[in-house]
Amino acid sequence: MEESLDCWAEELTVTENSLLGNDKVSLDLNECMVTAWSDEDNDEFLDESLAPVNNVVKSKMVDRKQRYKASTPFYDRPVVSFDTEYTLSECGKYNRVISYQFAVLHKGKLSTLVLYPDSTKKTGRLAMDYCLAKVIEKAIDDEVLERWPTDIIVTAHFMKADIFNFNQAFDQIKTHIKGIRKTVASLGDAYALDLSKVMTRRIDKEPIKVKDKNRNYHTLHMSFFDTMLLAPAGKSLADVGDLVGLPKLEIPALYSIERMDEYLAGDKEGFEAYGIRDAVVSARHFEMTANLCRELGLKSVPYTIGGMAVKAFINSLDHPKQYRSLFGFEQRTFEVWSREKAKVRTVTVEEPTQARKTMEWFASECYSGGRNEAFWAGVTPVSTWNDLDVPSCYGAITNGLREIDYEAMKMSNKVEDFFGDKMALAWIEFDFPADTRFPSIAVRNKDSLIFPLSGEAHCTGHEIEVAYNQGAKIKIKQGFIFPWKNDLRIFEKYMLWGRQKRKSYEKGSFQEKLVKEMLNSTYGKFSQNVKPKQSFSVADGYSKPQPPSTLTNPYYAAYTCGLARALLGEMLASIPDDKIVVSVTTDGFLTNATIDEMDLIGPICQRFRALFHRMEPNGGEILEIKHKAKQLICAKTRAQFTTEAVDGWEPVLAKGGVRPPKDAVDHNAYMVQLYKERTPQHMVDSSHLTSLRTMCTERQDMLMVKKESRLNLEFDMKRDLIEPQVIDLDGLDMVSFSTKPFRHADDMRYTRVRFDAWRKTHCLKTMDNWYDWQERLSMYKANDNREIRLKKDEKSHELMARLFIRFYGHETGGIRKCDITAKALSEWLGSLGYDIKASAIRGAGRLKLVQSVVPVTASTLEFAKQLNDKFPTFDSTLMFATGPDDVHQQLN
Repeated sequence: MEESLDCWAEELTVTENSLLGNDKVSLDLNECMVTAWSDEDNDEFLDESLAPVNNVVKSKMVDRKQRYKASTPFYDRPVVSFDTEYTLSECGKYNRVISYQFAVLHKGKLSTLVLYPDSTKKTGRLAMDYCLAKVIEKAIDDEVLERWPTDIIVTAHFMKADIFNFNQAFDQIKTHIKGIRKTVASLGDAYALDLSKVMTRRIDKEPIKVKDKNRNYHTLHMSFFDTMLLAPAGKSLADVGDLVGLPKLEIPALYSIERMDEYLAGDKEGFEAYGIRDAVVSARHFEMTANLCRELGLKSVPYTIGGMAVKAFINSLDHPKQYRSLFGFEQRTFEVWSREKAKVRTVTVEEPTQARKTMEWFASECYSGGRNEAFWAGVTPVSTWNDLDVPSCYGAITNGLREIDYEAMKMSNKVEDFFGDKMALAWIEFDFPADTRFPSIAVRNKDSLIFPLSGEAHCTGHEIEVAYNQGAKIKIKQGFIFPWKNDLRIFEKYMLWGRQKRKSYEKGSFQEKLVKEMLNSTYGKFSQNVKPKQSFSVADGYSKPQPPSTLTNPYYAAYTCGLARALLGEMLASIPDDKIVVSVTTDGFLTNATIDEMDLIGPICQRFRALFHRMEPNGGEILEIKHKAKQLICAKTRAQFTTEAVDGWEPVLAKGGVRPPKDAVDHNAYMVQLYKERTPQHMVDSSHLTSLRTMCTERQDMLMVKKESRLNLEFDMKRDLIEPQVIDLDGLDMVSFSTKPFRHADDMRYTRVRFDAWRKTHCLKTMDNWYDWQERLSMYKANDNREIRLKKDEKSHELMARLFIRFYGHETGGIRKCDITAKALSEWLGSLGYDIKASAIRGAGRLKLVQSVVPVTASTLEFAKQLNDKFPTFDSTLMFATGPDDVHQQLN
């Protein structure tokens, strides 16, 4: 956390005051202007001027006079959208670019153009500056543009796929774009393109005039936008086309997306219409987004929906210029020596207050993600399964956020002090009663959260309150309570505005969906880079720490997620014992209990209800039904499928990371069949696109990297499997389980590591599979000190036979070599099914004698009886991990 927080001062816009004069100049200490201040926003809060990237990289202190000042207001700039069509080369190492499609949109007028490369080889590709010159000329001829523009907006949907298909794209633009969510967008700077250099050289057979009537050269400034980042999550270009009223054209059945060259050869008109439509959809999408941003009062369009949410929130405040103070920032002034101007300058930066910084690491430790668990494994009984969801869960919780009085923080070790609606954070020890079905304190296990009965954790006061009400014993090891400065809800006005704005649009419209996505993405900005992460920098060619967003605040992140987990914990605890909970996912859960059967009047439920009704006075109950089903399969966390649906309801479907093939029309049916037919050797497609890192560092095209990975639809062992039962599924006897929480997080890790090894050669599908896994687990537990190495697929009685010959070789435990020869012992063991050669028996005395590592199972007890009958003087109890009295009792 400290590493990420160190970048606060470096990535803030500062004001520089000259001590030798009264000039005031804005400085920029941020190399990546996109995410430092406004989180992928492309404009300063009150100023639209943009700093040249090369100057920022060199000095990080740029005089305003040296920065490019956009001469065209943002919303008056032409939009140039592009798309490329290509096929994979015969060697499979690069794309053969077939065409470049462009659409110029300005003041409602549209101009389109298709350009073809000189050849489909890499050397035949067209340069971006050449293409733009041709496109702008065409737009002027079509009277879409009146003159050469000085500033344009360049868009594409999933720009990563197309932008590097231009010749010399890496050299021309890589320092002006950055990676955002696996694609690219501008650094926040305008890319300057000197059209005079393009137009004065011979770019085709006929010379082109470049000077206007006043013999002036033209310089073009571009900002890159990937419209995929401005589309609701999961929406493809086809989905966006439907939203903006321009459905994506279909490729005729004779052709395919993989062989667009055949489409061009067979139907050039249809090919061009298809390609141009994609470019036009991106342009219209950006136009509608820009109109919405202008309606929201934004000075320009941010690069992502999250950026739009941030700017809209800031604009909703009564004092937008001072919003940083609400998040615990203050101004700090210091002097620096300017080498360029040879004088002292005073620099003012905004950074977290000392009181906030003091406890930021602790707050970040108390921040964890949503609760995701599976409580059932396998096929469920036939019942009425309700997929329940907490409406506007995280959005409503943000209504509880107020300005924190960091300096008034107090410490406490009294559990009761952490109850109530407070910013309360603690490091605790906890111990739930043994019969607790759903413990509510999260413990981190690498990248996931588990909920054991006891352990230590960093958590919020909300979670402590729920755990205490469940009967948990809690010890506060370190606890901090931060009072609110006042009762002004920072986000309430914004959330109310957003809900009203959504209602003002037609349900399902582009604007309604976009505003909904903005509201849902706001709370995610609190946690951006709370846990340090790195991302690949296109400009630099290596990974760099991700900067925090404008709203990043570990206290608010901990509060928001902590209250959401506490809410679900309290709801789960209220479910009757005779009802089953299948799984929980972030803000909802699957159960055969009805809402009326739950007790939703606990303190956390009431707290959330009050927050929810602040923005939805007539919002109703705090749970709603999203889906229903009669029977389900729960493979693991985030992997549930419907085997028997309820009429009128969409099936419950979460695919657990599996990507169904393209020809699978019914994904739910595919997942059910896959679960039934799975084997340990089953492979599924996990192909992926070339990473941005590989494309930039190795100058590769974006290709589909073919890859297969082993299917994993086995239970994730976040909880302990109990009560195995066989349930019929389409004539197959499938084993299913209830679960219980592990006592400690270490118990869960112990079981999961060994189960992951077992499932490489097994599937947990039948009762025999269950017996096999239990036997293997008992062998691991008996051999906990790793005295002997277990062989692959070795059974417990086979291990016992292997160890018995060591007793024979060492003449220990009541057996001697004179009792039986090695050859005779080998033959006797062979008659029992153990293939142990006489030579191995003769050499067993040279091996280490290992005792007390054999588990007590039906097969090992049977073998012990056979040993006792054959060798009455041999004490077989020496081999078992349990005490001799227990073994004797079970043998008799």
